[in-house]
Amino acid sequence: MEAAFRALGLTETEVRLYILLIRSEARWDGSVPQLLDVSPEEAAAAVDGLAAKGLLTRVEGRPAHLIVSPPDIAGEVLVSRRKQELHTAHAALRRLADEYRTAWPDQLRTLVEPTPDAAVRQRIDQIQRMARREVMIFDVPPYASPEAASGAAGNETEFERLAAGVRYRTVYDRRAVEQEGAMLRVARYVEAGEEARMAHRVPLKLMIVDSELAIVPTVAGEAGQSAGSALIHPSPLLDGLIELFEQVWAHALPLSPGGVAQPERPPLSAPDRQLLTLLLGGLTDTVIARQLGVGQRTVLRRVRGLMDRAGAVTRMQLAWYAAQHGWIEPTTPERPQTTSTPDDGD
Repeated sequence: MEAAFRALGLTETEVRLYILLIRSEARWDGSVPQLLDVSPEEAAAAVDGLAAKGLLTRVEGRPAHLIVSPPDIAGEVLVSRRKQELHTAHAALRRLADEYRTAWPDQLRTLVEPTPDAAVRQRIDQIQRMARREVMIFDVPPYASPEAASGAAGNETEFERLAAGVRYRTVYDRRAVEQEGAMLRVARYVEAGEEARMAHRVPLKLMIVDSELAIVPTVAGEAGQSAGSALIHPSPLLDGLIELFEQVWAHALPLSPGGVAQPERPPLSAPDRQLLTLLLGGLTDTVIARQLGVGQRTVLRRVRGLMDRAGAVTRMQLAWYAAQHGWIEPTTPERPQTTSTPDDGD
């Protein structure tokens, strides 16, 4: 509670005095400094500060009475005043930013800030806090530490921004999901509101904020340490990065909090389900081709098509995906009837 009041510009002593007055009547008879465990001068300064902020009224007398103002009324006034102060500060920062762009045009043209790894993390935190609408992320290993990969040292700022209503979309490279403890990390973000997907290959580490600013590492060492960052302002380059993200996002598999990719594709056709049933039944391509009355090359082509739909690179991954997404029934496959459809591709 004290931290909330201090955010409105109250000192620690003023907060403690105001809460004391809310909970009990107080007279200016020397008891206030004792109750607050401060000097009489500090207590008097707190009374003056609260009075100036409209949170209490001092009624002279022997001793004087301290009358507290209702929090819901006086507090709203303080909140409104604080909002106006923040709005004024934000406008001043924008004017200063315009001066910066005028004074340092070459700095903006290069877009690269050769800063150490710690400064890059600070900049990533800063631009996330600037976000008003959406943050888009490519998450790709290697990471700076095992803690970062597992989520023990994750992006805590994301939780704050998600709670503030900022949308987060993250595409995880398949290698990121395969890291030990990675799905626990992803689950934390998804449960907080992140929209997460997985792609077989994500081209680079990337963060885009409100489609107005992007940051990418310029150099990454073997352990994932970034030797600098490129801050991209509105430009054709930024437009290209946004388009790249949207393309990868459109073809990536959604991840649920439990870490299972959820399909956004139509169900399998009857012939594809028949092929998959035979494949998962352990039959060889030659036997499957004979069973279906097609050529072996057709079987290979159709299996490759199923793997592409599932985002799988091996048949084992295809089998896992099929079982997780209801492509096959969890029963012992029956021997299908052969078809007489000729294979035009053989």
